[in-house]
Amino acid sequence: MAVMKADTIGVVCPVENLGAADASAVINKAERLGYASFWIGELVVGRDPFAMASMLLSRTERIKVGLSVAIIWKRQPATMMNAARTLAGLYDNRFILALGASHKPFINRYGMHYEKPYRYMCEYVEKMKSAPFLGPRLAHEPPVVLAALMPKMLALAAQTDGAIVTNGTPELTARVRRALGPDRKIYVIQKLLLETDPAKARAAGRSMFSFYMRLPNYANSVRSLGFTDEDLSNGVSDRLVDALLTWGTEEKLRDALDAQLKAGADHICILPLSPGAPAAGVPLLDQRTFEALAPGAA
Repeated sequence: MAVMKADTIGVVCPVENLGAADASAVINKAERLGYASFWIGELVVGRDPFAMASMLLSRTERIKVGLSVAIIWKRQPATMMNAARTLAGLYDNRFILALGASHKPFINRYGMHYEKPYRYMCEYVEKMKSAPFLGPRLAHEPPVVLAALMPKMLALAAQTDGAIVTNGTPELTARVRRALGPDRKIYVIQKLLLETDPAKARAAGRSMFSFYMRLPNYANSVRSLGFTDEDLSNGVSDRLVDALLTWGTEEKLRDALDAQLKAGADHICILPLSPGAPAAGVPLLDQRTFEALAPGAA
């Protein structure tokens, strides 16, 4: 069991329900524990994540803030790119932008129009690359990666700085590495649960993944890994839960991170879950896992 290098591990922390003081306390703790990155998300009708990222960056000195994922239907390409450039310039290039199409049921429900996401993303990335910027000259463009799972979107991710992957396995990570080649970054969001009771662990996983697997993007991805409609029905199977959620002892959790790195990941973004975290709500960060898996903690 290898000790995780500091530059290969970050932490996902949903901050949608946290005030400024609480969110700052969590990222300050992550920085003290040696994590290299701190990842936040975007809800379709939630807080503005760029404003949230700016607040978090202003309260820290070293740690990078990643946004996974910024929803492309909500902003024009130049707006998206220049928001990222602004944060990169203000905060020593400590911002990472991951783009995604989100999911059709969410986008259409709130008055936007989800159609042909791959073609739209192709055009979006090109427009971002060519967007003019009249702010102070940057030493480096901010890293831009795509949330990608399937072949066409992975091929497009190879034309950016890389990809971010979630709800997958080391097999999927290896597939992504083959698609992107050796020179692009792969960020993997790994869901973890420090729980040795199989019934409790699988109940928590089933609550989460029965929600995710109602979304076609994730369902199609796990089918491509050999899972069947039977695995996806009736609250999802134990086999699917065990593949997508690593649960058990601290050693088992660390072994799962090692497996992702060996499969081709450059950076693991751990999502340390508390038992019974709500599926469709905001999951709670488990402090035990957060502290136990910090770089150099082993």
